[in-house]
Formats: sequence, C-alpha cells, structure tokens
Amino acid sequence: MSESRQEQRKIPCVYMRGGTSKAVVFHEEDLPENRNEWDEIFLKVMGTPDAKQIDGMGGTVSSTSKIAVIKRSERPGADVDYTFCQVNIAIPVADFKANCGNISSTVGPFAIDEGLVKAVEPVTEVRVYNTNTNKMIIERVRVKNGHACMYGDERIQGVPGTGSRIDEYFMDPAGAVTGKLFPTGKKEEVIDVPDYGKTRVTVIDSGNVVVFIPAVELGLQGTELQELNQQKDVLERIERIRGMVAQKLGFVERWEDARVQSSTVPEVSIVSEPQDYVNLDGNQVKAEEMDLCVRSISVGQVHRAYPITGATGTGSAAKIPGTVVAEALRPGCGKVVRLGHSSGILSVEVDTNKDRIVSVGVSRTARRIMDGNVYIRD
Repeated sequence: MSESRQEQRKIPCVYMRGGTSKAVVFHEEDLPENRNEWDEIFLKVMGTPDAKQIDGMGGTVSSTSKIAVIKRSERPGADVDYTFCQVNIAIPVADFKANCGNISSTVGPFAIDEGLVKAVEPVTEVRVYNTNTNKMIIERVRVKNGHACMYGDERIQGVPGTGSRIDEYFMDPAGAVTGKLFPTGKKEEVIDVPDYGKTRVTVIDSGNVVVFIPAVELGLQGTELQELNQQKDVLERIERIRGMVAQKLGFVERWEDARVQSSTVPEVSIVSEPQDYVNLDGNQVKAEEMDLCVRSISVGQVHRAYPITGATGTGSAAKIPGTVVAEALRPGCGKVVRLGHSSGILSVEVDTNKDRIVSVGVSRTARRIMDGNVYIRD
C-alpha cells in the first residue's frame, strides 16, 4: 500500500461481555452484504493469527475471541436474527459452525438498547433466531427507563460482582448442528483412539455437538484445573477423540484435520461424580453443592468456566439414561442440574418429555463495555 494513504477502515460496533465471554457485536447492516468478506474482517478485528492477538480486540483465549452479528428479523415469531462467529487465535479461521450460549446473552440487551426491540418494563422478552443452528432462543431481560438493566443481584461464577439477571431458554435444542440428538445413533460408544486405545464416550447434539468423556477413562480425577494444560499427553488423547468424532460426523475428511478445520465443533467435556475441589478463585466447592463435576476443553485448553452450549448438552445428556453423563449424575437429581466447573457452580434447568429435550434454561448477566468504531487495516 502507498505510504501516502494512511486511513484505516472503521466499522461501528459494541464491545460486550455476555456471561463468561466477551464479543465484538455488529449490526449486520454495517458489514458487507457479501458474507465471504466477513472472515477477513473478523480475523483483523481480533488480531488473528497471533497467539497474543496484540493487533486486535482478542484476549488470547477462546472465550474472548468472539463476534456477534445482529439484525431485526423478518422471520415469523422472531424479533432479531443473530449470527455467531468463533475466531481462532493462532490460525486464521473464523468458525460459524456453532453458537455460543454466553454470547447469546448479549443479544437481548443489545437489541433493546439499539432500538431493534421495543423496551417493555419491567421485563422484555426477546425472541432470538440463531442462524448458526436454526434454533430459537427466548431471552427475558430486565428493563428500566427504556434500557436493559445492568445492575442487579445475579451472580455467575467466573465473573466478578453481580449484574442484572437474564433468563435464557434454548428451545428444542436437539440437533442444532447435525439434526439429531444422538448423531452417531448411540447413547454410549467406545472409540479406539490411535496410540491410546479404547475410550468410552457419549456424543450428543443439543445446543452444540459435545463429546463427553468420563474422567476415569483419561486417568484423571475430574477436579483438575489449569494444571491439566500441562498434561500434553492427556490433551493429545482428548484432541484425537474429538477429531475422530468430527470425522465420523462428516465435519472433516481426516481426524487429523479437525485441529484446524473444525476447532470448535465438537466440544469436549470431562465428567465425573460430584466431589470436593478448590476452584480457580481458591474457594472450596463442595460435592453436595453439585449434581455433576465437569471440565470443558475449549480449543485445546481447560475452559476457565463452562460454555453454555456445553451446559445445554450436559443437562440434556444428564436426563437421558444410558449416557456416560447420566451414569455420573447424583441420584435423585431433579429438573435443575447443578454443574461443578472450574470456577464454581452453574445451574441448568432442563425440561424434557421422555427423550425429547423441550428446552434448556440458564441465567446469565451481560454488560456493554464500550461502543464506537473498530479500526482495521485495509
């Protein structure tokens, strides 16, 4: 580029926290009509590829390298359309295969504050159509003086302080990616992992495709935190399992390609029975406070909390006998499943009808951090 031209391209946006994640949020009308141009824009916005993401808005972990695109919907029964993009950090990949439940919680407040949905006090219901999964999300947002509330008493593990509660319901989440609740046709199966041997797993698609692995199958206790990131052999085994499931479901031709071509789908969760541990904040988490102990592996690292799409799948699998998740579940667990994750407890409300998942509900908080323009190199 000529040195005489020094202008950068600027795009209006809002930077928001949703649950335990952060995203740059765009009005779809501010982006090119040609969606083939979105990938390059989103990579530049985040500063990818670069493990430090030093030249963009990304925060060097998967939970802070996300994009949301929102517009007023023309679909019957929906208020807004929402598209999610997970931007990889070290490789130039913008992934639209699945949704993010945490970032979904930004959509309702954004839509209200940006005038896409009329504010109704004290609670505004926002009907969100997620284009990644072709599924509906119902969000109930507290509203005051024409704006989404930010302050409140709701506390979620992994986020300091409290905020205004957002009730988020993922409607009929089964088959969000593959069209089937159990995309392999089995509630439990054994995968023969190259160089590692056989491993029992459950693969479910409810909100996103998740591979559940009992901790004991990996030689783990199930309470491990960030120290698991140093156990490269265990992480390699997990990645191979994930890749083999990706190949089986047709996301990649060879399981080895999943690291790059399908880095976010499927997700992986390690499950074990309720047990005591100390969380990332150094606080004691008691076995009696949870119904299931879980750890999520996100893009090759232990997630610092627990993805909401993963929680949707976990709650769904917990309520269906014959899965490795139901096997580890506290006996007598009711409609609400309490998940003990790296940062604390996440409660998931599961409404079922036999093996059909009617809805999965969680509570989140969200906050607008900044708005204005993001600048990218042309």
